[in-house]
Amino acid sequence: MRRTRWSDIVVPFVVIAVTAYVLLKFSYTELLQLDYFVPAPIAALAVADVVAARRVRAAVRHDPTAKPMAAIVIARCVALGKASSLVGAGVAGAALGLLVRLLPDVRVVRVAQHDARVASLLFAAAVLLVLAGLLLERAGVDPNRDRERER
Repeated sequence: MRRTRWSDIVVPFVVIAVTAYVLLKFSYTELLQLDYFVPAPIAALAVADVVAARRVRAAVRHDPTAKPMAAIVIARCVALGKASSLVGAGVAGAALGLLVRLLPDVRVVRVAQHDARVASLLFAAAVLLVLAGLLLERAGVDPNRDRERER
């Protein structure tokens, strides 16, 4: 598995943002009002990724106070980090598509104001998920890897 590159994040972000905008342009009026708890699972996953990243980093760097972790657990955490960053990019794209769709109506329609606030929170939580996922993915990289290859 290769490391996540910025292009791996930008492509789903842009594709989903454009798709969400086009779909919402024609169907937004049929949707229910968004609740403030919508960004909560994304933010909770971001927090879990950061907590896991701290533990994985300590195990990979052989910190004396760290609890040992099996290699397969570290590999699964790295895969979770990669998946989290990609999902976060997609959710951020959807939230941005929603925000762009709502911008013309924000000053006129009260529901659009509310949904724009929720979409902003969702966008922020998704960006945090992308960053936390990248942190978790990079936490599993052995710092001595380059030195071993030189030998």
